[in-house]
Formats: sequence, C-alpha cells, structure tokens
Amino acid sequence: MERFLRYSLQKGRRIRAVLMLDGKLVQKPVTVLAMDSLQVTLLLTAKRTPITVPLEAIYSCDYARGDHGEE
Repeated sequence: MERFLRYSLQKGRRIRAVLMLDGKLVQKPVTVLAMDSLQVTLLLTAKRTPITVPLEAIYSCDYARGDHGEE
C-alpha cells in the first residue's frame, strides 16, 4: 500500500484508495500531497480542499483507472 502512496506523492498521479471517511468505508480517486509515518494528506477528486487522515484509515490502494504505473 505504501508503494502506491509514494507513487502518487512522487509522480503527482492519482490513485484509487479505499479509506474510512466520516465513519464510512469509501473508494475514491485521490492524489497524495504529503505523507509521513502517521498520516497522509490527500486531495480528493470531488473536493478541492486537502484532507489529512491517519495512515491506518487507508485500507487499500491501487492504480487509478487507465493508469498502469508506466512512464
């Protein structure tokens, strides 16, 4: 999972994430803006305001639709 978070952070690319938001499990396309060992700052596609969530609130990550991780 951290591999995909680092990919998004370093390349500025969108990824698909399954995470807990407002007590609900959701799948969203996100872009990682900042990351440390405890939390991640994400830019959700639908919102323009970055949010910061604990790392344990992210359950899974994958490439966004149409992205295969190739340059």
